[in-house]
Amino acid sequence: MTTLKEKLLTKRNLIIAAGAAAAVLVAVVLYFAITIGATRGDYVKGVDVSAYQGDIDWKKLASQDITFAYIKATEGADHEDSKFDTNWAEAKKTGLKVGAYHFVNFDQDGKTQAEHFIQKVPKDDDSLPPVIDLELYGDYLEKPMDKDKVQAILNDMIIRLEEYYGKTPIIYTNYNTYNTYLADAFAEISIWICDISSQEPELEAGHQWIFWQYSQRELLNGYEGEERFIDMNIFNGTMKEFKETFD
Repeated sequence: MTTLKEKLLTKRNLIIAAGAAAAVLVAVVLYFAITIGATRGDYVKGVDVSAYQGDIDWKKLASQDITFAYIKATEGADHEDSKFDTNWAEAKKTGLKVGAYHFVNFDQDGKTQAEHFIQKVPKDDDSLPPVIDLELYGDYLEKPMDKDKVQAILNDMIIRLEEYYGKTPIIYTNYNTYNTYLADAFAEISIWICDISSQEPELEAGHQWIFWQYSQRELLNGYEGEERFIDMNIFNGTMKEFKETFD
């Protein structure tokens, strides 16, 4: 015979199970709202690549509902991506909107890093704005560099790149780095945020995201390299707004 206590426990377990099922359902709906939406073309999508993607067939890559591409050009004051020249030239032959990005080295000054980027990346009027890739790395993950020093690096880079290219740079980052260095600074700079949680990004302190890297494990056709996955991004707006912003 079932006791009152057993009945109450059974009812409680059913409630807990129903709540858990509802939470799972919400998560699934959010996931498919993003991934299916991106697949069916509701978003202006793009990729970012580096030498890790190896040899890229840009015509084939561009045919997969891709509108823009960012290509790694430089890192620090002396490193160049080995595939940049080829990627830049071949991507420009497609209908893609193309831009280049620089990975910031915290141990080198911003002016020198900006000049390194300028020496590598052509000044083309139809290119996307330069991107400054700011991420904590190595030992700085555990012990981040002083905020003032990093902001000084960024400030010098932003001024020089905007002066040369005539376009305000965009900063690519993740939440950890954003909250450490950007949340209370550079209000005029658009943010390209990495967020693979399947939920639309939310940035503190009023910054607006212009690009959202929603996946780092997409599989597309047209490249063969050390890295089998490719990063996927969407623009924060319609195709019309994309063209108005970058044309």
